[in-house]
Amino acid sequence: MLKGLLEKFRKGSRLDYEEAKQLAQSNDVKVREELAQKPNVQPEILYFLAQDRAASVRTIIAKNDATPHHADLLLTNDADESVRGVLATKIAALAPGLTAHEVDNLRRMTYEALEKLARDQAVKVRQVVAETLQDMADAPPEVIRRLAEDTELVVCAPVLENLPVLTDRDLIQIINLNPVDGAISAISQRKTLPDEVMEEIFASNDIAAVATLLGNSSVSIKENLLERICDKSRTVKSLQEPMIHRPQLPKAVALRLADFVADHLIKALLNRKDLDPAIADAVRQEVSTRLDIAAEEEAAAEHEAPYAKAKRLHGEGRLEPQMVNSALKAGQREYAMAALAVLANVSMRTVETVSSAGSAKGLVALSWKAGLESSVSVTVQQRLGRVQPKNIIQPKNGEYSMSSSEMEWQLEFLRD
Repeated sequence: MLKGLLEKFRKGSRLDYEEAKQLAQSNDVKVREELAQKPNVQPEILYFLAQDRAASVRTIIAKNDATPHHADLLLTNDADESVRGVLATKIAALAPGLTAHEVDNLRRMTYEALEKLARDQAVKVRQVVAETLQDMADAPPEVIRRLAEDTELVVCAPVLENLPVLTDRDLIQIINLNPVDGAISAISQRKTLPDEVMEEIFASNDIAAVATLLGNSSVSIKENLLERICDKSRTVKSLQEPMIHRPQLPKAVALRLADFVADHLIKALLNRKDLDPAIADAVRQEVSTRLDIAAEEEAAAEHEAPYAKAKRLHGEGRLEPQMVNSALKAGQREYAMAALAVLANVSMRTVETVSSAGSAKGLVALSWKAGLESSVSVTVQQRLGRVQPKNIIQPKNGEYSMSSSEMEWQLEFLRD
C-alpha cells in the first residue's frame, strides 16, 4: 500500500491527510525527506515532520516556505544548530517591515522566530541572521540593535557597517559600550557618517578604527577633526600612512604632516595625483625648511658638551638608562658620567668624585638611582671607577645585592 502511495505522490497527485500521514510515519527517512520538501503537503503534516527524529528531515522542513509559522517557531528550539541555521536564512528573508508590535498572528510568529534566532546560543545562527539582514533598509530595528551589540564580531560587523536602520544615537551608544574589538572599525566603514559619530570614533582611542575612518573615502571628515588626528599621529605612527593617503587632504593638514612624517611618506604625499599644486609646493617648502633645521641641529649637537646633551635629551624624554651602558662600551666615558648624573639627579662633580675614588658602593648606589640594570652596575664599577675585580659588588639573582636603605644612605653621603 505504501508503495502505491509513493507512486501516486511522485506523479504529482495530491494526497489526502491520511495518505500523507502514512508517508510521514514511514521508517524510510528518504520517504520522509521527499515528503518534507513538497509545498502542497498539508500544514499539519509539515508540523508533524518538524518534530521528526532525523535532522535531515527537520532541515528540509526549516527550508520549506510552505512550513506553517508555528512549526518555524518550534524549530527555533531545535537541538541541531544546522537546522536552526537553515531556518535563520528563511526567516531573516521575511524580515522587511516586521516590528515588535505585530498584531497579525502570522507576522507576530515570524517576528518571534526571528527575534529568538537573533539570540541563538550558536554564533553561526546569529551570523546567518545578521548577514541576511545587512542589506535590508526596513529590517526590524529591535532585532538589528540586538545584533549590533553582539559580542561576536562576525555577528555585529555586518549590521554595524551596512544597516541604515541604526540611528546616530544607536551608533554612539554602541561606541561608548566598549564593544568587541573590530566593532568600531566596522562603524568607521559606513557609507555615511555624521560628524558626531566620527568625533566619538576618534574619542574612543581605537587606533584601528580611526585608521579605517581615514581610509573611508565615502565620508567627509571635517578639517578640525583631521587636524587633531594628524596631531595624534605624531606619536601614533600607525596613523601616519592612512593620513598621507586620506582623500582631499586640506593644506593645513598636509603641511603638519610634512613637518614630522618619515621621508618615504613625504614622497608618497607629493606623488598623490589629487594634491593641489599649490599645496604640493607648500609641502616641498616645508620639507626644505625641515631639512635645514635638522642640519643646523646636527651641527650644533657636534659641539654640545656631554652634560648639556644629557640634560637636553632628558628634557625631551629621550634619555634612557641603557644609554649609560652603550656610552661605556663605545668608550664615551665623559658622556656616560653625564648621563649617569642626570638620571640619578646628582651633580656631575659627584659622579666624577665617586669615580675618581673608585668607590664600588657609591657607583652601585648611583647606578641603582639612575635606573640601570643591576648587571650594568658592574660595567660602571669597572669602567668608571676602575674597581679591582675582587672588590666589585656583584648582583645576586639579577638584583642589586646592596639593600635599598644602604644605597639611599650612600646617596645622601655623596650629595654636595
